[in-house]
Amino acid sequence: MNSPLHAYYLNNKIKSVKCLHKKLAHATPHKLRHTGATLAKQAGLSLEAISEALTHSDKEVTKTYVNTKDTVNQTVGDTAFRSLKK
Repeated sequence: MNSPLHAYYLNNKIKSVKCLHKKLAHATPHKLRHTGATLAKQAGLSLEAISEALTHSDKEVTKTYVNTKDTVNQTVGDTAFRSLKK
């Protein structure tokens, strides 16, 4: 809990979800970063806090993560998250 995930582990879990749920929109770990940033902003977190969580040194980079087209639909994200918890 609260520890970084290895990229191999995360990619493997996403592939598993894709195999089980073929109708889900295409998702990648990077899209999930965008989605997380957008949801955090919608939840009221400051851009500074989101930037720190994403380990960005420049808030301008973080601005590109918030409210971009490179996000996963929240329903799809919720479904994927529940599948990853299994």
